[in-house]
Amino acid sequence: MSTSAARSWLRLAMELDYFTIMPALARRSWRAALWWGRRRGDLRFWWRTVGREAAIANLQHAYHGTLGSKEARRIIRGCFQAQTCEEAETFFYPDLERDTFTRFITVEGREHLDAALAGGRGAIIFSSHYGSLCLPIIALAHLGYRMNVIARSLEPDDNPLHEVVRRYGEAKVAALERITGIPFIIPGKPGAMERMRGALAAGEVLYILLSVPPELARHRGRVRFLGHPAELPLGAEFIATETGAPLVPFTVRRAADRLGHTLTLGARVPGPEAGEGTLQRCVDVLEREIRVDPSQFFMWEYARNFWLEDPGGGSIDGPGRNGYEACAHAS
Repeated sequence: MSTSAARSWLRLAMELDYFTIMPALARRSWRAALWWGRRRGDLRFWWRTVGREAAIANLQHAYHGTLGSKEARRIIRGCFQAQTCEEAETFFYPDLERDTFTRFITVEGREHLDAALAGGRGAIIFSSHYGSLCLPIIALAHLGYRMNVIARSLEPDDNPLHEVVRRYGEAKVAALERITGIPFIIPGKPGAMERMRGALAAGEVLYILLSVPPELARHRGRVRFLGHPAELPLGAEFIATETGAPLVPFTVRRAADRLGHTLTLGARVPGPEAGEGTLQRCVDVLEREIRVDPSQFFMWEYARNFWLEDPGGGSIDGPGRNGYEACAHAS
């Protein structure tokens, strides 16, 4: 089969999956949709051999070689399944209404967010690419919080997504914006920082993920992440410095029954007012949560994008990193 024919068949299969199979299964049964999500993860684990082996190698590097091959493969298979189940759950969003979302999402630690908001400067909630990371937006919006989401642009010039995945992503963003009633904030676009400042000054919540490959950010900070020297975007620290807004961590973790989730809001992390090291303090919280169940962290395949030269082991991929821009959303 020619390359062109293979691409045509792949596009057709993706169209069918994203716009027919997953929506139909979600309407019929959430459990059936998540069963299909896990099978999609298994297929991706089998098919994306380069990404799979990179993820396994990065996971073992993060654990300094203490994970055996069988355990590492099990974790990364779970990681692929977590990603594809998160995609399937997009089609549950219409049913996650104000009076029904609690059957799917349990919220713990809300008092930490309320205490942070009591200071009158809003709150920055942060996490990594972990678990079903959009569900906190829905849950907190339905609990009455004004949710302002910082997200990457889906425009073709900004983001090398496959056309089918882009259309799915646009529909997902539109669904979340309908729930929150607030358009996403795209860093680097005109007025983005003014919107962030205005939202926090009004006592609202700003949602941000920290595990963004540093090549996508203008300003980066050195930290230790996943067991090695690393570089991460400074966005959350910068916004906290500029506005005085408190930093509140969150984790959303899939339940053992594979259907429900628990959203946990943690105690406020000391920010710039506590001195240098704000980003590291935030990252320490995230790493502890990732290591509770590493199979729910989405970024193992691209972990070496974060890592710098390791004094104990030489260069980690060098300046070019491992090509997140080119391949992160190719499948």
